[in-house]
Amino acid sequence: MADSGVPNPALLVANCIGCHTGQNTGINKVPYVFDTTSPQYKETGTEADSNTLAGGNFYWVSNIDDRRGHNIYGLVGPDQLLTVPPGGDGTFSGQLRCSGTMGCHGDRTVTEQISAVKGSHHYKDHTTWQLGATLATSYRMLNGIQGFGDRDYEYRPTDLQHNKYYGIDRTAESETSIGTISSLCSQCHKYFHNGAGSLTSSGTFGTGVWLRHPTDYDMSNAVSSDEYQLYNNSATYGNNIYSVISPLATADTSTTVNTKVFSQANDAVVMCLSCHRAHGSPYSGALRWNYKGWPADGYNGCAICHTAKN
Repeated sequence: MADSGVPNPALLVANCIGCHTGQNTGINKVPYVFDTTSPQYKETGTEADSNTLAGGNFYWVSNIDDRRGHNIYGLVGPDQLLTVPPGGDGTFSGQLRCSGTMGCHGDRTVTEQISAVKGSHHYKDHTTWQLGATLATSYRMLNGIQGFGDRDYEYRPTDLQHNKYYGIDRTAESETSIGTISSLCSQCHKYFHNGAGSLTSSGTFGTGVWLRHPTDYDMSNAVSSDEYQLYNNSATYGNNIYSVISPLATADTSTTVNTKVFSQANDAVVMCLSCHRAHGSPYSGALRWNYKGWPADGYNGCAICHTAKN
């Protein structure tokens, strides 16, 4: 590529994707979100010989099709299947970027990507809960979002080592600016999180038949059935062991990693990332597992929560 003669912002040698391209080995300190060769994902992306991080990878949307992840500007062209994000209200327009006004990370009032993460990119604190009070103290530079990040960005995660996602058991569809990971997703995928009458048939959050999958909703509310109370129960995993295959959010803001669910209030909160990878996966809808191919093939990760439907 010819030299443009114009320096990169902050005199960087590459852009976001350029710095975060590579193969995760467990030794690298920079989290790689794009691999030029197919990452080791296996069945769920959590196996002991996988090398995909929590957000997944942009490899599949870049090399296979638009269904497999977010179409990041500079890496892959605009989405050819959709003009409005699923669940979007039409206010979002333009191609997604890593950060800035059209991105997920950084200050979304700043247009340019590098400037949008200014003052936060080199701030790392793996010892305290990220309160989201400033960009530097927000979870993974997701402005205003709370959480506690795994040091290895979930390289080969276990129930003892994983990200701790923030979620609340909300009681109304109108609760949107609440610092949860799902509320971030709702900024583009609005109607999967809020909007009068868009979530339940009754028009009242938490009652009636769900029209869309609930988010920021604690499974403990389903007291009439033991289906969810048997979350991740098996001879292999035991009773209610935290699943890195289908993870849940928690309202607990301590730095103690949640190794079980239903052990304290609001620790079984369904979130967008319970089923999806933020960057991308090998599967349609950026799902964590190949549900589309199940039962003939694939994997039914839904059954970790929906234990009566396997």
